[in-house]
Amino acid sequence: MACINMVSIASTMQTQKLHSTTEKDSQPERISTYKPNIWKYDHLLSLTNQYSEAKYKIEAEKLKEEVGCMFSNTTSPVAQLQLIDGIDKLGLSAYFEVDTKETLENIILYMKTSSTSKDLYATALCFRLLREHGYHASQDMLKDLFDGKGKLPLDMKTSLELFEGSHLSIDGENLLNDIRLFSTKNLKNLSLDVDRLTSNPLAWRVRWYDVRKHIITAQNCNDTNPMLLKLAKLNFNIIQATHQKDLKDVIRWDPEEVQRLPKSIQICFGALHDTMEDISVEIQRQKGGPSVLPHLKQVWVNFCKALLVEATWYHKGHIPTLEDYLHNGWTSSSGPLLSLHVILGLTNENLHLCKNCQEIIYYTSLIIRLCNDQGTSTVELERGDVASSIICYMHQENVSEDVAREHIESIILNSWEKTNYHFNRLSTSHRKIMKHVINEARMAHVMYLSGDGFGVQDGETQDQVLINLVQSII
Repeated sequence: MACINMVSIASTMQTQKLHSTTEKDSQPERISTYKPNIWKYDHLLSLTNQYSEAKYKIEAEKLKEEVGCMFSNTTSPVAQLQLIDGIDKLGLSAYFEVDTKETLENIILYMKTSSTSKDLYATALCFRLLREHGYHASQDMLKDLFDGKGKLPLDMKTSLELFEGSHLSIDGENLLNDIRLFSTKNLKNLSLDVDRLTSNPLAWRVRWYDVRKHIITAQNCNDTNPMLLKLAKLNFNIIQATHQKDLKDVIRWDPEEVQRLPKSIQICFGALHDTMEDISVEIQRQKGGPSVLPHLKQVWVNFCKALLVEATWYHKGHIPTLEDYLHNGWTSSSGPLLSLHVILGLTNENLHLCKNCQEIIYYTSLIIRLCNDQGTSTVELERGDVASSIICYMHQENVSEDVAREHIESIILNSWEKTNYHFNRLSTSHRKIMKHVINEARMAHVMYLSGDGFGVQDGETQDQVLINLVQSII
C-alpha cells in the first residue's frame, strides 16, 4: 500500500518537473478524468477487528491439529489430491506445508508403481498441483489425454484442470500449448459462461482474492468437513485483521497535507524520503547488517527516470517502437521497485537474491506493464495520454487495435512461460521469497482485468477491498 502511494507521488513529481523544464515544447494542459480517492483517511484509521486478539490464533492452532488428521484418514489418491486442492483454495496451505509435501511425494511414488488405469481428472489435477507446489511434472503425464484433436471425451472438471495446468507451462512445452488451446475451446463448447475464466487462469490470479468465494462455496456444499470450514473462516478473519493493522501502519501523512500534495513538490519529496528512511530503519532493525537506504533510493531514481522518459515522449508527441517502449516500460511498471521492497523485507541475502532472480523480476514487471496497458489503453487514447504498448504496435506495424491486443496477449503468455521456467530452477528457499514477487504480476491481472481498476476505484476494485479487507466472514 505504501509503495503504491509512493508510485503515485513519484509520478506527480516527475510530471511537475517536466512542466517546469519543457514548457515551451509542451502540449496544451490536459484535464484529468480520474475520480477522487474513495478511501478516506479517517475511515481507514477507524477500521477495527476483534480477530486481532490472541485467543483467535490459539483457537486456529487447535483447529489445525484436528484438520491435520484428515491427511491420515484420507487414503484414496484422488481424495488426497482434492484435499490438498481444497486446503490451497481455502487459504490454508501455510498451515499444512509438511502434510502436503508428504502426501504429494507419496502420490508420486504411487504413480510410479501403480499399474491401474489412470483417472483422467485425477491425472490432470495431479499435474497442476505438482507444478504449483514446485515438483517436477513432465508434460508427458498428459499425453494420454490429448493427441492434437482431443483423444478422449473430457468432462467440464477435467477440461478445467487441463486448462489451469497448461498455464504452468515453460518455454518449449508444445504439448501444453496445444492442450491450452484445446481445453479453452472445449470449455467454451461445454459452457457459455467461461469467457472470464479463460481470460484469467488460476496461475495468473492472486489466490487470496478467491479465498472468500471458495469459503462460501464450501459452506453451501453438504460434504464439506465442518472443522476445515471453521478453520478457513477463522484464518480469513485473522489475516484480514492483520491487513487492517498493516494498512494503518503505512498511513504516515496528515490528511490535510495529502490534499495539498499535487500543489507542492516539496511535500511529495519529503513524504517519499521520510517513508523510505522509515522502511530502511525497520529492515535494519529486523535483519541487521548495513543500511539498505542507498539501494532503496537508487530503485526510486530508476523508476522516476523511467516515468520521465514516458512524459518526455508524450510532450514531444513521440510514439516509440514497441521494443523501445518495453525497454523503458518494464521499469516504469513499478515492478523492479516493488520487487526490491519485497525481497528486502523477507530475506537477509537480499541483494544477492535480486541479482540471481533478475529474469523473474524482469518478466513479472513486463506482465505488470502489459496488463496495465490492456486495461487502460482505450481510456488513455481517448484523453490523449502517453502511447501504450498497444498504440506503439499499431503505429509500428500499421495494424488494427484488435491485432495489436492479440500480439500483446501473446507477449504476456510468453512472459508467464519464462517466469515459470526461471521459478522452477530456484531452490525451495528462494521460491518462498520469489512467489511474492510473482504475485505482483498476478495482482496486475486482478487490477486491470475489467479496465482501469487502479484509476477507477468504485467498481470491482472496491468490491475486492471490501470483502478482503473490511468485511469479516460470519
